[in-house]
Amino acid sequence: MAEEGTGGPGRQPRRTLGDYAQQHGPRHFSSIAAPNTSRAMEMKPAFLTLVSSQQFAGLDHEDPYSHLSNFYELCGTMGIPEGDEEAVYLRLFPFSLTGKAKVWLQSHPNQSLTSWGDVENKFVNRFYPSSKYIKAKSEITTFRQGADEPFCEAWERFKSLLRKCPNHGFEDIAQLNFFVNGIKPEVKMLLDAAAGGTMMTVSPEEATQIIESLASSDHQAEHGRHQSHKRGVLDLSTNDAILAQNKLLSQQIEALTK
Repeated sequence: MAEEGTGGPGRQPRRTLGDYAQQHGPRHFSSIAAPNTSRAMEMKPAFLTLVSSQQFAGLDHEDPYSHLSNFYELCGTMGIPEGDEEAVYLRLFPFSLTGKAKVWLQSHPNQSLTSWGDVENKFVNRFYPSSKYIKAKSEITTFRQGADEPFCEAWERFKSLLRKCPNHGFEDIAQLNFFVNGIKPEVKMLLDAAAGGTMMTVSPEEATQIIESLASSDHQAEHGRHQSHKRGVLDLSTNDAILAQNKLLSQQIEALTK
């Protein structure tokens, strides 16, 4: 007969409180499971350093979509063999996080994240909550050109708002209406004149071409000016606005008399 506490057939070994205190978890903890790949993967220190140089900390002002875009761009410089992209993303992504974002990743159970799609979706859902989504959509629909903002910078800022909210759901025609309705009246007159009467009569493709052309002209003029005078070629004087209005009226009259 086995002695009490030593265990016997069918009985668990005796455990003490000291045993509990000395238990250890996995020595190589990783929320992301090791990717399945048919070839050995060697991560060069230079790539790890490059990815670690642009880390995401999970702060309120940081944009997870921008981080993912930069992450993909960096990974693209590695010359990843076709079919190994997901494995590389899974291996490198932890090195792109720090602070709160790193804590979030490590809060998942060991080896629980098994696909890149799962990691990406959970990352975006955690750091791009509905409140950010609603605010980002509102910034698109209520876009306004600043009083002293050159046209070229206003256009770039609007496109930046779209990139920061890739799931906004607005069609091209709606996006262009938000932008055109948000620019200064004197600039809108130039766009209407370039459109042959009004921007409302051109297609989204034609409207984009007109806007890009004027933004390019404004950027070239802005670049040549002194930094202390950011007027922009489309920051019109009263006389410029009158000339643009006269051109528009002439085009409208010409169209009516045909």
